[in-house]
Amino acid sequence: MSAHDRDDSKPLGAGRRSIERRAIVVHAGLAVGFGIALIARLAATSGAIATDFTAFWTGWWLILHGQAGLLYDAAAQREAQQTLMAGFQFHGGLMAFLNPPHVALAGLPFGWLADHAGERVAFLVWTAGNLGLLVTLDRWLREAWGATTGPTRWLITTALLAFYPVFQTLNIGQTSLLLGVSAMGLYRAVASSQPLAGGAWLLALTVKPQLMPAVLVFLLARRCWRTIGYFAAMLLAAIVATAAVLGTTIWTTYVIQLRALEPYWGTGTPGHMRNVRGLLTRVVGSIGQPAIDATSFGVWIGGTLLVAGALFAWRLHKATDIRPGYSLALAVGLLVSPHLFVQDVVVWTVPLTLYAAALRDAGQRWQPFATFALSWPVLFAVGHFVDIRTGDPALSVESQVAALIAATALIAVGARRLALSPRGTPSHA
Repeated sequence: MSAHDRDDSKPLGAGRRSIERRAIVVHAGLAVGFGIALIARLAATSGAIATDFTAFWTGWWLILHGQAGLLYDAAAQREAQQTLMAGFQFHGGLMAFLNPPHVALAGLPFGWLADHAGERVAFLVWTAGNLGLLVTLDRWLREAWGATTGPTRWLITTALLAFYPVFQTLNIGQTSLLLGVSAMGLYRAVASSQPLAGGAWLLALTVKPQLMPAVLVFLLARRCWRTIGYFAAMLLAAIVATAAVLGTTIWTTYVIQLRALEPYWGTGTPGHMRNVRGLLTRVVGSIGQPAIDATSFGVWIGGTLLVAGALFAWRLHKATDIRPGYSLALAVGLLVSPHLFVQDVVVWTVPLTLYAAALRDAGQRWQPFATFALSWPVLFAVGHFVDIRTGDPALSVESQVAALIAATALIAVGARRLALSPRGTPSHA
């Protein structure tokens, strides 16, 4: 029986039932607290000001007001943002728009709405879309586990709602839920041999291009030629359309200016990232940020190459169960990504769920890993509250990245054993 067919509503032992109920209560309590905070943000007249949504609006505003050529100019962004924020100001004077040009073009309807109805209305519509993505992610995670009914259904749902990165992406108007849904959508498309859908989900992942190398390596190892071909055609169409609307030099400007704009994101800010770069900044920051950044980019390249070597060595194209390979690629890609903040940890729900389900379906001991994964809502919530009380993200960053490293190591160790045990006839997308 596959994870998609399994119904996890069968009777549970008294001990396990008690543990699940306690976990649901804890997660539900956290979810209610985050929900109240989100409602307060949405109800406040200035709730959308000084959020990441304002950074997106900055980019849209420049395009809509005839300044597309200055989309990645820091001075132009700062001037536009100060106009939009009417007295408010981000730490450092600017929250830069960093996303690729085609992402800016796709979001223009929200910029138009913000210009004509106000940022608060546009933020509410944006949040409604994010909530729709959250419902989709919840359903797909439960389907991946086979928990459509019963207590495990509520365990997964409440854990997702209690996960601080989920709250954060809703609270600041980020795109991380789109990334999570896209990562899950790509897996579903490859598993069910739907290359056109796979190409579309892969294009959606280009919202954060730094996540692309690992998933592309997975697709190459799986020999998903049609998925890659559809993606290439869609990306080319997006590039051409963007250049036609925003100017022929917009892509070269983006590539050249991106590095200079990154320090204007958030509080500047590798020390707040939930990745190898963030951990190095916190632990050995005395060696200097340039050295840390160079090391982190080397780790990004090295990690991607290691994943490629592992997946090709495991002959992923012959494996019936692609979940271990995909989980490894996504976990390593997230951990070594050069730019990844707490809200983007939402994407981690995908490899955690898929790998735990693969362990279970292979008859391996899956409970310890699942328990570890289900402890993350509490770990991230505690880190969030410590940040509030101390004003220093050291404990949360270091403990959370340690959990991400542990998860990656566990997936790497177990994925090889699972991947080298092919059964049945593989499908090709």
